[in-house]
Amino acid sequence: MDNMPEDDASKEKLQLLLFQLGEQLKDPPIMIDLYNWRDNVEIIMKDIQEVSPYVHDRLDDLINEAMRLANKHVMDLDKDISRRDSEQSAREYFEQIAFVASEINAIKSL
Repeated sequence: MDNMPEDDASKEKLQLLLFQLGEQLKDPPIMIDLYNWRDNVEIIMKDIQEVSPYVHDRLDDLINEAMRLANKHVMDLDKDISRRDSEQSAREYFEQIAFVASEINAIKSL
C-alpha cells in the first residue's frame, strides 16, 4: 500500500482536499444543513480515498466520530434542552475537530 501520493498533481490534490475537509469541519452544522454538510464531508473523504487510501484510513475513524458528534450536537440544538447541555455537545464536537486538525497537520508534514 502506498503511503502518500508520489506525483505532484496528486500531492496538490490531496493538499486541497485536506484543506477543504478542515474548512468543512470548522463550523458545526445546523438542522437545516446537516444532511448537506454530511454529504460534503463524505464526498471529500471519498475523493481523499481515491488519491490516497492510506490518508483516508488515517482519517476515517476520526471523521466518523466527528460526524456522530455533529449529529448529536444538531439534535441537542433541536431539542428543548438546557443551554449547558447543548454547549457540552458543541465542546465535544470541537474537541474532536481538534483531533482531526492535528491528524491533518501530521499528514501534511509527511
